Amino acid sequence: MLNIYDKITPEGTQDVLFQDCIVRQEVRNAILSLLYRRGFRPVMTPAMEFYDLFGANRYFAQESMYKLVDAQGRILVLRPDSTIPIARLTATKLQNETDPVRLCYCQPAYRANPSLRGRMDEVFQCGAELIGAAGAKADLEMLRTAEDCLQACGAQPFTLEIGHIGLFKALMDELDAPGVQKEEMRQLIEAKNYAALGDLLDALPASPAADLLRKLPRLFGGAEVFSQAERLSPSPAFQAALAELERLYRHLTQGDTKAQVLVDLGLVNQAEYYTGVVFRGYLPGVGQPVLSGGRYDRLLDDFGLRKPAIGFAIHLDAVAGYLQQTSPRAPLTPEVLVYWEPQQSVQGFALLRRLCEEGTVCESSLADSREEAAAYAKAKGIPWLYVAGSEWEKIEIGKEAEE
Repeated sequence: MLNIYDKITPEGTQDVLFQDCIVRQEVRNAILSLLYRRGFRPVMTPAMEFYDLFGANRYFAQESMYKLVDAQGRILVLRPDSTIPIARLTATKLQNETDPVRLCYCQPAYRANPSLRGRMDEVFQCGAELIGAAGAKADLEMLRTAEDCLQACGAQPFTLEIGHIGLFKALMDELDAPGVQKEEMRQLIEAKNYAALGDLLDALPASPAADLLRKLPRLFGGAEVFSQAERLSPSPAFQAALAELERLYRHLTQGDTKAQVLVDLGLVNQAEYYTGVVFRGYLPGVGQPVLSGGRYDRLLDDFGLRKPAIGFAIHLDAVAGYLQQTSPRAPLTPEVLVYWEPQQSVQGFALLRRLCEEGTVCESSLADSREEAAAYAKAKGIPWLYVAGSEWEKIEIGKEAEE
């Protein structure tokens, strides 16, 4: 007997139907086609990985991962991220490749979001990784490539927000607080929860770093942000990160940029993961980033391979959902229904194949009579009925028009 769980999908997952499937596939194809032309080579990693790959590092909380046990009793997880498995793959199978190594992927990631109702736990992503390249030129290439990927999907207008994790880390180095509190501050800055951040900082000894942290999440906008931030801290690390970000901003806002580029010094997502520039992309009316990425120069050290890297991922369903809202795809209805009598199957399949090769969307009729086939076509909104035989007939549904 069926129970309630036989009729629904688990929280954070969904069924995807018809036009939504087609739009997602088109977004995927547009992104991958562009990445292939930019020299990125496709890779795939297992959906299941050993827990140690993620659990032994500091990048993902245990409660955010879906766990299972294999036949040998070992703990596995559904991959919560694609970059770490690709770092493993690079260190074990591509360590002798000439740098830089350009890789791309399109696969789902699984991450529990119990506190974020409405967020998906199964997220289909297309992404790219540039491994073995440091510096502003590599950063600019990946930001431009991410911008062009969204452009190729037809996702416009979009906003690109850039920040630098080095600013936050420079202030954290000057702050006298335990690591747990520093991570809590990071989360509050990312959420722009000014009140809770202020309460947390009030409990600490007064210091210039604490005062600066109050201001960091409010520094958001255009070029004026740099002059405001420059006066905040004399720290060499802070000033170097700010100068690096400003140079990148100047490059991004020159020429025929497709995005509105904004600076967000409160962009501090996954501070232990990223080491330099971080960025996110947004579309109007979409309540979450459709693009996220950044520089992670120390991640491959975990696998015994010292190489700088930068990458990004695009949330396919978020982009596809936006496209469906702004330019809804019409239902996919066959243009032609092909009917044939049992003794005319050779001619019927020949006609069906020819129409498909010509690009016509058609469906074969399983009806027992021409009248049943016509009734089916009318019910499904199929405008034409082709009757195959030694000489085929073309009938417009609702009219008797034979050829």
